[in-house]
Amino acid sequence: MSHAHLSAEIDRYAYTNALAKSSPTTKLFFALSTLVISVSAPTPIIPVIIFAVNTALLLAVAKIPARFYLHLLLYPIAAVTLSCAILALFFGYGEPLTQVTFPWFKWTIYQNGITIAIATFLRVVGALSAQFFLVLTTSVVDVFIILRRVRVPTVIIEMSLLIYRFIFVFIEITEQMNTAQKLRLGHSSLLRRIRSVAMVAGNLFIRTLEQGERTVTAMNARGYDGNIRVLEDLPSPKKTALAGIALFDAALVLAIFILLNVGVV
Repeated sequence: MSHAHLSAEIDRYAYTNALAKSSPTTKLFFALSTLVISVSAPTPIIPVIIFAVNTALLLAVAKIPARFYLHLLLYPIAAVTLSCAILALFFGYGEPLTQVTFPWFKWTIYQNGITIAIATFLRVVGALSAQFFLVLTTSVVDVFIILRRVRVPTVIIEMSLLIYRFIFVFIEITEQMNTAQKLRLGHSSLLRRIRSVAMVAGNLFIRTLEQGERTVTAMNARGYDGNIRVLEDLPSPKKTALAGIALFDAALVLAIFILLNVGVV
């Protein structure tokens, strides 16, 4: 799946999933609370629980295809794995786990570094599941409507909305230029690949700038006056759902204290 198609699929699922009609306030509250708890949990057990709950909600309740969800997790988890591997192999302190002596330096791997790397990996994966829960169940327009209701400055909201849309434009133009280069054998050798990447980098700014000017012209032709108007008919959050999320968060925090008291970290 290309990056352009991936972006379109994310947008499509945000509008068509089984939780699309639910209150975005409820979904935002759940996603943000679990994200904060995941990244701040001192024990890796809590992020694992958060990842399992968010994954179950996405697959079983929101009806997001498992293959698409796993594909979406692939790139960030690969990046996190690489970062945590570097953290485990080159950082840490205390009792060394093993040492490898080279002619010019001594490489020491610490048990503490491996423990920190595993905990960091699990925290980030738990936070990723919370982010993907929000991204795949709530449209970006709904999120910006909520931000407007909590008095976030209008200019920040509208700039964020335009930036979000232009990310898709940026990716689509990159894909088109990359495909055109491949059809012209622009990636047939390492030297040609380097030259093609340089050409994409040079021309991409010009193409996106032209697209931005066309977008501004189209918005002005439709009466844009500095305020993007959208239909703000959002479903109200249910008190029972908010209470259930609060109880779930409280249970996670209580579990953290219990695990710390019994020495599980």
